[in-house]
Amino acid sequence: MKIRKSVGAFVVNKNGEFLLLKTQGEGEIYWDIMKGGVERGEKHIDALKRELKEELGTDKFDKIKKLNLKFSFEFSDEVKVKLGYRRQNVELFLVHFFGKNDDIKVDTTEILGFEFFNKENFTKNVTYDSTRTAFKKLKF
Repeated sequence: MKIRKSVGAFVVNKNGEFLLLKTQGEGEIYWDIMKGGVERGEKHIDALKRELKEELGTDKFDKIKKLNLKFSFEFSDEVKVKLGYRRQNVELFLVHFFGKNDDIKVDTTEILGFEFFNKENFTKNVTYDSTRTAFKKLKF
């Protein structure tokens, strides 16, 4: 099975709080960063901008910075069959959101909700260890 290339974003607002998206999968509720696949022939930065617009419904982002951080994870057997990928490699970006919370219109087919958290509460609330570990490596 193939490996899926993807992008992920630590989205920070003007108050220095970081965005987590509330999603559901395999009967569980998860809090995680915005992530999405890179389409064939697409540059990572273009995939990131597309995913931000698709998933968050806004383009009020600036200061997009590619981080020297990556992580990968194995998909569950159910997801492997559904997507046709065995693992996902995630290249990470830091993105500044300059809008208001009301500007974010999440894609409700994928996302149940969102919330901005301060650094401490971000690490407490994020579901996945791989995301938490990468977040702790950010230089503030």
